[in-house]
Amino acid sequence: MQREKFLNIKLNKAYDVVNFTIDKDIKALTIKWSNNKQFFSAYVFGPDKKLYAQVIAAKDSGERHIATIQSSCSPCCQSFKPNIAKGVWSLEYGVLNMCDADDISLEIYEGDLDSEENRFNEVNLFDSIMMKDDGPKKTSYAADFHTHTIYSDGKMSREANNDVAIKQGLDFFVPTDHNVYHYTWPKHEGIKVYPGIEITSSLGHINLLFTEKTPFAEHAIYEIEDEEALVRIIKEAKDYSLISVNHPCMPPWDFHAKSFPLDLITFMEVINDPTYMTSKKAIKDAIKAWNYLLNDGYRVISIGGSDSHLLPEEKYEGSAYPSLLGDPKTIVYAKENTAEALKDAMLAGEVSVTRSKEIKLSANGLARENENFTGRASLRAELLENNFHSSALHISWLIDGECIKDEKAKESMFSIEIDSAYHWIRVDVWDEDGNLYGYTNPIFFNRKTKEHEMKVWGDLMEKMSNEK
Repeated sequence: MQREKFLNIKLNKAYDVVNFTIDKDIKALTIKWSNNKQFFSAYVFGPDKKLYAQVIAAKDSGERHIATIQSSCSPCCQSFKPNIAKGVWSLEYGVLNMCDADDISLEIYEGDLDSEENRFNEVNLFDSIMMKDDGPKKTSYAADFHTHTIYSDGKMSREANNDVAIKQGLDFFVPTDHNVYHYTWPKHEGIKVYPGIEITSSLGHINLLFTEKTPFAEHAIYEIEDEEALVRIIKEAKDYSLISVNHPCMPPWDFHAKSFPLDLITFMEVINDPTYMTSKKAIKDAIKAWNYLLNDGYRVISIGGSDSHLLPEEKYEGSAYPSLLGDPKTIVYAKENTAEALKDAMLAGEVSVTRSKEIKLSANGLARENENFTGRASLRAELLENNFHSSALHISWLIDGECIKDEKAKESMFSIEIDSAYHWIRVDVWDEDGNLYGYTNPIFFNRKTKEHEMKVWGDLMEKMSNEK
């Protein structure tokens, strides 16, 4: 059956908006691209200015479908009402690299409801933010806050993400494809999925976790390439998501938006895909950056992310181990597995990160924040294993960024006299080969007495540079 074509163009600009008119009643649209050698973003808006289709293309060719019923829509796409089909639609696109970009072809034509999608066993991810916890109550929940699928540049399907997460012992995870938002997700018993998106800019990558919407429904894709606009977008996003700066010290994806206010950073990813070839140095640099922020009085909470892109049996060059969703795990000490409880616990800093098993920290009655505190602080750390990948683990006690005590043990006690000045204490766990196994988040003392010296990310970059 011949289908009417509404748009047929070459993506030959770094950014453009192209309008096209539909003057008939339709039930579906197909967006198809071919001959792509780049990484491009495309968003289709209806006559009602609503975002209906999101495409992040790293593959040579592909297609997405939108329709009047959700079960015939591709992932990251929404159904449209039949009465809005007629009118002026728009395609907004951005191409990351312009080399050979004029070879990319994209066409939009009338589709049908008999697409191969027809997915019925899906949960609305926005609804998952409001869902109650119907699983067994626990004191902690294991998570991954950074995963990818075939709907950006990952190799795993959404279903494979679910399967690996369960095998890895996770309770929930947040899919964070590049610049696209998953409206729905395949149901799977034993795992909860909450919505996320990775804002992917040449200035750095930022995750929006538990996000209630995509910023690209309201902001053009090119805006994230401008520091001032990026800051504005993230300030808005704090009202509907948790903000995490990803792999801050891993070139070429390091964070270098110099004017980015440090008080916008609630969470920072320190361990990112520990099997990647540059991760060892990037993780050590991220630890240093985190220490600088903590020493300056910023209450930055560290989480982990696998940044999973590969199939579970695949390895990066030089790695003895596969890159897996759930490595590392972020342990959230929450009352229940609901978005509200998890976010509350995360914002309170009730989080630890591990490559494998939980790192337990007993604070003996201390709160996470202790103001007007003087006296003795006594803490206990416990590991659930002695070795990881055949390498012995050791516990390092840090106060104000300095290692005060280090020992190879499954259990370690630490006691110190705290004066009226600002201090923080944290546990890091390393293996014998200098790889970070995991860490707790800090316990703070008298933090309100500390005035910030650094204001923006550029100040932190300067401190890091001067240290070198």
